[in-house]
This record gives sequence, structure tokens and C-alpha cells, in this order.
Amino acid sequence: MIVDSISRLPLYERLIPGAEQIAGAFAAGQPESAPCEVREKSYQPKTPEQRRFEVHFHTIDLMIAKTGAEVIHLIPWKQLEPAEPLPNGADGRKLNGAPQGSAVTLEAGSFCAIFPGEAHMVGGRAENARDGIEKWVVKAPAPEPFRIEDDA
Repeated sequence: MIVDSISRLPLYERLIPGAEQIAGAFAAGQPESAPCEVREKSYQPKTPEQRRFEVHFHTIDLMIAKTGAEVIHLIPWKQLEPAEPLPNGADGRKLNGAPQGSAVTLEAGSFCAIFPGEAHMVGGRAENARDGIEKWVVKAPAPEPFRIEDDA
């Protein structure tokens, strides 16, 4: 996991393929200019019961906050109970478990890169945050050395 300022995203090009182009697309507000899939998300914080962990095996989840903030919990996926695969053949699966592990805050102007095998639970209420978050979730292909297999 990497958490840093969006202005520094291009420095991670060797770890996150397309990082420089993604940063440019974000600065221009043009998700279609990114070299990989971009999902624009906006939501309010969720209760712990509404949140679930998920993990990816071949994809880096690059979350870039436009406005607001959220808490993301991270833990090695093997420490949680495997659940159903993600829908529509997407890379990854859901995992059962309450919020636990490391908690990081994603806030406007920053990004969080979550690598294969790092279970993550988004949507937690950030301290002193009144509103939810508006962000990009970029599905970047993980370089081969980072990829893992789903042996659940």
C-alpha cells in the first residue's frame, strides 16, 4: 500500500504502470485519457456493518480523492475468511471480517495504491469529515512480480 500526494503519483511509474498518464488525466478531469479503467465514485460514509473487505489478485486499486475523505482499512487477505468472487468475472473476491488492520485516511489531493493481496475495506468515516468522498478508482494492471493467485 502506498499513500501519498497526487502530485507525487508520477514518481511511482515503475510500481504502478501508467501512473504518469493517470496523474495527467486526473489533473485534466478526463478519466477517458487514463490508460486503464477509471470508475468515478461518490458516496457517504458507511456503518461498519455496511462495509466489506475485498482483495484483488492481478490489479492495483489506485484510489484518488477529488473531494472529501474516507477511512480505508487494510489487512493481509489471508487473515480474513474468503467469501464470494467479485461479480461479472472481475479480478478478486469479497472477504468476511469486521473493520480491522491498518486504518489510513484518503483525503482530497491524495491517493492510495492498494496492491494484490492487500484486503481493503473502504467507506469508513474520517475524523472531522462532514461529507462523503468523491474519487476515482483506477484499475491498473499489476506488474507480474506483484500478482498472486486466488487459492481460497
